[in-house]
Amino acid sequence: MAASALFSLSKKIIKPFSPTPFSERIYKFSFIDQFNSTQYIPLAFFYPNNKRVTSIGPNDMCKIIENSLSKALAAYYPFAGTLRDNVHIECNDIGADFYKARFDCPMSEILKSQDRNVKEIVYPKDIPWNVVAPNRELVTVQLNQFDCGGIALGACVSHKIGDMCTFNRFINDWAAIARDSNLNIRPQFIGSSIFPSTNEPVNEPPREQCVTKRLTFSNRTLKSLLSESSSSGVKNPTRVEILTALLYKCGMTANSSRLFKPSVLFQTINLRPIIPLPENTPGNFSSSLFVPTYVEEEMKLSRLVSELRKGKQRFFDDYKKCKEDPQDLICTTMSPFQEIRTLFKNNDFDLYRCSSMVNYSLYDVDFGWGQPSKVRMVDSQLRNIFLLFDDKKGDRVEAQVSLDEEGTMSAFLREMEQIIEFELPPDEEISSDEEIRMEARC
Repeated sequence: MAASALFSLSKKIIKPFSPTPFSERIYKFSFIDQFNSTQYIPLAFFYPNNKRVTSIGPNDMCKIIENSLSKALAAYYPFAGTLRDNVHIECNDIGADFYKARFDCPMSEILKSQDRNVKEIVYPKDIPWNVVAPNRELVTVQLNQFDCGGIALGACVSHKIGDMCTFNRFINDWAAIARDSNLNIRPQFIGSSIFPSTNEPVNEPPREQCVTKRLTFSNRTLKSLLSESSSSGVKNPTRVEILTALLYKCGMTANSSRLFKPSVLFQTINLRPIIPLPENTPGNFSSSLFVPTYVEEEMKLSRLVSELRKGKQRFFDDYKKCKEDPQDLICTTMSPFQEIRTLFKNNDFDLYRCSSMVNYSLYDVDFGWGQPSKVRMVDSQLRNIFLLFDDKKGDRVEAQVSLDEEGTMSAFLREMEQIIEFELPPDEEISSDEEIRMEARC
């Protein structure tokens, strides 16, 4: 087992390359930052052995990673600071935890494993999806080297300092610095000036043991649902709209095998292009549109796609009305948070969440030895979660689905198979007791 193949493990602190100026020592949270969890967002990038990897060598590779991380932390100075309650970050240049691990096993053993403990071994121990403890840094990294020559970089960034767009930008900027150490990175930390803090309570969703599967859908297969989706009047529904609605529908069916229960879907929305703001604006600039489903008749795919499109359109329309009044922008952004609280106060819903990383540049993360062959996020500890990713070629969408137990997952997969053709990636194995066919048919 890969878990017992750890040959060596070392830890050090990587501090910013240059000290944070005194004028920037306090990084105030926006009210969206305050609302977000302190849990870490965990991603791992797997790089196969190739000529560029071999020519650099493991020791030089480690130095490149450490030096570029130091310079990235100088630019992203709050990431090297200390969380102070739910008010601000003290930018005291504490740095990031950096682990270096060597394994006497091939990298493929990690990718193919069904053991959660093995899959998480490329991350610092007990970090993925955990919350930031008082003695923990906001960023923690582990560089893993395998006997096959492959490497995996596990990175965890606290959700308190940024959403997935922030993580994506940070990891790509870090990689760009590794390729060119003279690169000047200038992220714009302006969140609290746009959305001043309002003493929002932290939303820490309860973590629990879940069952996770990764399903792959070809673009061609998703297009096969266009006619049904378009029957609702939605013009040219996107891959994300179709797949989000489909996952939500199958999730509700799997969880309502005996008795239907009203449900609500939260779809994460990146506010940067809507406000608009530059993509190099770190922090939490995400909100949610939500699609409630009160009765079974509302579970039709066409209706769900239509509601997602209407929700997005309302988002755009509301922000267009803001014009240039900062107070209008604050009220418009605060509104979904207030509506969600009212919705759950007055109704007993099953909650589903979907976040899309489709069209993010995760497979462009090149530290100087090529692009990753795989990008992975560890199994979620939150049930009813759907995470969407592009594959490396961009001709498929991968959905990482986390549900509460094996029985629910089996029901979900059976329902999915009746509607659309899909695959499990080669590294995902199916147990015989699930009794469903998952051949690659598209």
